[in-house]
Amino acid sequence: MLLLKKLINFFYKTLTILIITFSLSLIIDYLLGKKILNLLDGYLVKTEFYERLLRMDNPIYHHGFMPNVNYKNNTGFEGKFIICTNNHGFRDSCNKKNVNKNFDIGFMGDSFVEGYSVNFEESFVGIFSENRKNLKIANLGVSSYSPKIFYSKLNYLLSEGFKFKEIIFFIDISDLYDDNVNYKLNENLTISEIDFKNKGLKRRKFLRTNFPLTNFYMYVLKKNRQLKNLKDEVPKKNVTPIFNDKVNFKAEWTYYNQTNHPEYIDSIEESQQNLINIMNEIYIMLKKNNIQMSVAVYPWPHQLKNDNENSKHVIMWKKFCKTRCNNFINYFPFFFKEKEKNSFLEVYRKYYFWDDIHFNAEGNKVISRKLLEKF
Repeated sequence: MLLLKKLINFFYKTLTILIITFSLSLIIDYLLGKKILNLLDGYLVKTEFYERLLRMDNPIYHHGFMPNVNYKNNTGFEGKFIICTNNHGFRDSCNKKNVNKNFDIGFMGDSFVEGYSVNFEESFVGIFSENRKNLKIANLGVSSYSPKIFYSKLNYLLSEGFKFKEIIFFIDISDLYDDNVNYKLNENLTISEIDFKNKGLKRRKFLRTNFPLTNFYMYVLKKNRQLKNLKDEVPKKNVTPIFNDKVNFKAEWTYYNQTNHPEYIDSIEESQQNLINIMNEIYIMLKKNNIQMSVAVYPWPHQLKNDNENSKHVIMWKKFCKTRCNNFINYFPFFFKEKEKNSFLEVYRKYYFWDDIHFNAEGNKVISRKLLEKF
């Protein structure tokens, strides 16, 4: 009986110490967390976990990059790659930091424009910039952007005094899904997320904002578990690329044979029209500011395998551009001709990262060549 009482007392004392320690750590985190992370920046930038810190929430256009980043340890599809941003938070060459707000051309899009998993010099925006040094180029693209965010971000940049002569929009296959399912454009042109409450986003955002150290530790623990699981897995040797389900249903709207897709809120046709409406609002805003618009379209591997050169994606943007665009840049013919000469797998291996939908360095060269011809 005496031993039991001692064990109970020990348990309560230990629990009390843990509660007090945890509470103190939360208080310190709340008051000093951001300052501590800033002091640790020199160390954290050397870790693979820093990527979470350089991508930041934005109260207006949802998310973007931190300014003046130089991150050399980002893990891509084929090893490490470097991400640098200038003073505006635009991805740029690492030797460009302080640039003014006047640009000739802005590239807008998602991870394809950002140049995910390749160094800036290997991305099509980087190649174009290097070959057109007489032009001032802004890479406005960030992973998971879509036309609603394009509109919000461009409206914000113009209100902040940024100047552009032309914006080239690289419209991604996934934009239809993201605009329909993920993002809501509010009346004040800010972006929020659809189904915000059920996703637990308010809680997660509160944690990121007010308890940055705790949030970072949780992220590190989660990453460590993921890395451990990957190490424990036996590598699979597959002869065809494997994509996850979400990637598949983001892609298949262009060749889906039914009106409604179970993963979309609206019908495919309604989603297309909504996307056109947003881009038309962007066109009107740009025209008011004497900025030209160009649109580029390119296939995912899914389109090469299951669709055709005259995809719904191509048709809708070609029609849109007839009365609005300075240039309509269509990359579908090149890739489909390559497929006819060789095979889907050969084209995929040459221009895309394996088991992924993004262009590798060779694919980025293809995109840059047509841009250099047009501009």
